Parts: sequence; C-alpha cells; structure tokens
Amino acid sequence: MQENLYSVHKTLVGHTDSISCLQFSPKGHLLASSGDDSQLIIWETSTGNIRHQITTASPVFAMVWDPRYKTRLFCGCENGKTLLIDHFQGPDHEVLTGTVAPVYALDIDAVTGYLAIGIGSEVHVAQEISGNTFATFTILPKPADLSDMLPDSRVRPRSVHFLKNSTSLIVSYLNHGIVCWDLKTRDALWNIVPPLSHRQIGYAALSHNARYLIVSNMNIGMNLYALGEKEPLQSFLQPTNTGINFPLSVSFLHRGQAVVCGSQTGSVKIWETLSGEHLQTLEHQGLLALLHQLDSTKHSDLSFQRLSCSK
Repeated sequence: MQENLYSVHKTLVGHTDSISCLQFSPKGHLLASSGDDSQLIIWETSTGNIRHQITTASPVFAMVWDPRYKTRLFCGCENGKTLLIDHFQGPDHEVLTGTVAPVYALDIDAVTGYLAIGIGSEVHVAQEISGNTFATFTILPKPADLSDMLPDSRVRPRSVHFLKNSTSLIVSYLNHGIVCWDLKTRDALWNIVPPLSHRQIGYAALSHNARYLIVSNMNIGMNLYALGEKEPLQSFLQPTNTGINFPLSVSFLHRGQAVVCGSQTGSVKIWETLSGEHLQTLEHQGLLALLHQLDSTKHSDLSFQRLSCSK
C-alpha cells in the first residue's frame, strides 16, 4: 500500500451543528450525513452536491442503508424513534419497537432484511411485516455482569453486526464487552472482555470477510480481534489528551487491508490492519470532507473515505 493513500476530493458544506453519522450508499455514489442539527443530507459523492435534505424531529445517532434497495435507509434518533426513509421523501415510517429510548446502533442483513436495533439498554431484531412497516420480533437478553465491572455499569449497545444470514448477531457494549448471540435460542455463543484499562467501547466495525472486528475504546485507541478470540491481534494507539471519554468512529478500508479511526482533535489515522503500520494521518478543519484514494491499482475508480467532526 502506498504511503499516501488519500487526498481531499470535496469539502461538503451544509450542516449547522456537529455531524454524528456518515454512511455511504451500497454502491458508493451517495453519502448520507446527519447530526445534532436534525438534518439528514444526501450528497452526490462525485460532485459533492446536495441531492436531498430531510428534517428529522430529533438528532440522529445511528444510520444504515438497506443494501437491497437503492433509496432506502434507516435512522436511529435520540428521541427513541427508528425512522425508515424511502425514496428520500421524508421520515414517513417508524419501526415499531414498543421502547422509547435513544437509538445507538443499527444494522441490516442483506439476505433476510432483518433489522438490528440497539435502543436504550436493549437490542431488538425487527422484520418487515408489510410494505415499509417493520416491527420487533425478538429482544435479546441483557449481557451478564462482568466480574470486574467499572463504576459505570450501564448496559448500552454501541454497535451491532449480523453474521451468517441473521443466525447470529455481534453486539459491542459500552461496559459489558462483546457478545455474539444466537438469534434462534437467544444464547450467548461467545464473548470478548477487553482489559479493564480500556474496557469502555466506543464503536466497532466488522471486516468485509466477517473474520475480524475492530473496536475503538475510550482510552488508548483501537483493538483488532479475530472473531471469538479473547486476546487482540493488534492494537492501534490513538490516545486522548482531553481527559474526556468520547466514542471514536472506526472502519475497515481496502476490503480489510487497512483500518481507520477518528480522534478528539479532528485528525484521522489509517493503519495497515495486520502489521499495525501507520500509513497516513488526515487533517481537516471542522468540515465534512470526501477524500479519494491515490492507489494506482484502482485505475480510474475512486475509493472514498469520509471525515467529520464538530464545528
């Protein structure tokens, strides 16, 4: 991989407050963004132009595109609502969960269409019961308390990821480690308990081949785990100097060959996944930016990485 992977492609201006969610559409031609200004903006990645702008009743904490459709995505909101946005016509449909609490995490299975929702202290799995109407059909048990719990013992799902055509779901919890649940029996198949010194989890991302999980903690940076393995394969340092715990977004790049993590200072770092070699640091000044890959092996194709931070 080349030393410098990315350069600025476009700077996107449209939000008036902190951006908390960014998600590319399945084909990468659109980017959805939302945050504390309660504006959901759909951008065209090639031009940076705004294609659609929708006002939600509450800030959006989580977002996921439905890979089975070109124009359908779900938004999880601070007010406890999970919204289905179809054809960018506005939030006309709400997922029926029966729970009112902030929605922290979302994922959808491309085969079954099941929707996983981390809402308050619960994890729901919903399915489509009629056109554009989703409803919860199962709620997972709460994770067991750990033997060495932190003073903050809140149960809060931070990330959810489907495995094996919805037969199991990986849930990364703020204070209770990582649990893989069997969705049929609702039993825990395996769990990972990060060391106490960096126990609290900000976000997690699953690799494209579903073999690795990258987890950001609110202390030193990120840890890379092979699924089901107790000890991390690699650690990536992104220490904080503010003394404030803040969840940092993480993702895999280049079909799992690299990992990326944000920071409290606005910089974004990229590392090679298995070696841990630092590849690049991206700096930006509080704006939403698209960067394009300079790797010549991609020929004319653009591989986009998104950046965001508070203004």
